[in-house]
Amino acid sequence: MIHLKNVSYSFGRNWALKNISFDLEKGDFLFITGPSGAGKTTLLKLLHADLFPKGGEIKVAGYDLKKLPTRKHYLLKREVSIVLQDFKILTKLTVFENVALPLVVQKKPTLQIQKRVRAVLRSIGLYNKASVRCDELSGGEQQRVAIARAMVVNPKILLADEPTGNLDKTLSLHLLSVFNQFNLHGTTIVMATHNEELVSRQDRAKILYLQEGNIEAKNF
Repeated sequence: MIHLKNVSYSFGRNWALKNISFDLEKGDFLFITGPSGAGKTTLLKLLHADLFPKGGEIKVAGYDLKKLPTRKHYLLKREVSIVLQDFKILTKLTVFENVALPLVVQKKPTLQIQKRVRAVLRSIGLYNKASVRCDELSGGEQQRVAIARAMVVNPKILLADEPTGNLDKTLSLHLLSVFNQFNLHGTTIVMATHNEELVSRQDRAKILYLQEGNIEAKNF
């Protein structure tokens, strides 16, 4: 499902990742941990083809990202969803409209969109906010909207960068249970986090520890 071999990435002269190699199978759950600046976000963006490796092999959801033309990146992004720390939700739209947007772009039937969006909003605790504009939400609520929008398409792979960063402990643990449900139904999860309690509560998870762009430790 995910294959990296000797993948490196630099911002100018500064190497964010150095010779990263690992493989994940369908249904794996991976935590990427490490201090700020270790390369966690860069790695997620490489997996989503938002950045392009300076060297090495990278294959995601059956696509060789070094060979996939830019005009065909939409094919990858139908299979791989990402939630970044900047959310990128449309604040002038309602919660429902934001979450429904990927399904609208895919031209799914209206009834299917309504059913799917309502189910995801219910699972993530935002059902009662469906008609609220996103500029009226708290930062934590906006973060959950971004997560719901990523989940609504039933991706093969879900990438999440600090998805519990603005949430309290109760909501963080609830969100982990939602991610677990998707994982148990076959979605491969890759989550970057500083939250050690989340990591400790997921016995099945693999762990990759980054330090200054290098893999310092992994348990798989």
